[in-house]
Amino acid sequence: MKNIVTLGPKNTFSDIATRIYCSSQNHQLNILYEKSIKDVLDKLNEKEIELAVLPIENLSEGYISLVLNYFIKTNLFIKEEILLPVNFSLVSDMTHCSEIRKLYVQFVAKGQCSNFISSLTNIELVITESNIESLNLFSLNREGSAAVVPNKVIKENKFNLTLDNINDYKNNQTRFLVLTNKNKITINQNHNNYKSTIMVINENDYPGFLGDVLSSFSKRNINLTSINSIPTKDIFGRYYFLIDFDGYIHDKNIEAALVEVEGRHSMKILGSYKKAM
Repeated sequence: MKNIVTLGPKNTFSDIATRIYCSSQNHQLNILYEKSIKDVLDKLNEKEIELAVLPIENLSEGYISLVLNYFIKTNLFIKEEILLPVNFSLVSDMTHCSEIRKLYVQFVAKGQCSNFISSLTNIELVITESNIESLNLFSLNREGSAAVVPNKVIKENKFNLTLDNINDYKNNQTRFLVLTNKNKITINQNHNNYKSTIMVINENDYPGFLGDVLSSFSKRNINLTSINSIPTKDIFGRYYFLIDFDGYIHDKNIEAALVEVEGRHSMKILGSYKKAM
């Protein structure tokens, strides 16, 4: 049985996304949990495990830079993407928010609930690695404390105070990627509703560099859905560009665009996969 690793413990959003992926597979996968995103990526980079599921982008907070940076320094590839609605609640045994003196919150959830958290006064923030860790730490020290947790946790526990949907955006979503250390793009005849991801390396900077890259797609009517610049950390002004676009990597117009880009720049194909709905 193959192993797949994700951010634990059980019942995190990453765990839910992993279970969705596992349920779509023809073979059984054994889910392993790590305590941080870095630990998950390290496991995958060390090739101890072939598959991992991690968040890459949130509707309000944007991309998770730690995951982006691993695309630069390791050979990771994208196998699939999953979209999850992500809603948070405040839970406490206090009767009013004014009584809360300590708040446990995961570092990504903190940004997604920033408006609500900033409305709380005289509180100590304890930053955690996962939402379930926030709940567990709160459970050990309930007096005067509270936690930001996924909405579904409320159904499984009882609290004196619960405030639903405290996230800044009510239609909050997070995009998860199924990552692999095996560079294999499935040849698929039925590839409607696909998207692809490449990385272009700005090794020889010049005026119009990015424009030249983008023109290879625009003149072929290829829709770019995301462009991210990632500092190389070698020198100021030097970047990697992570580009998502609609279409299958072996479509003729996309193949022509990639040949053109690769003829002028260093490029890496990170994946071609079905677009999440």
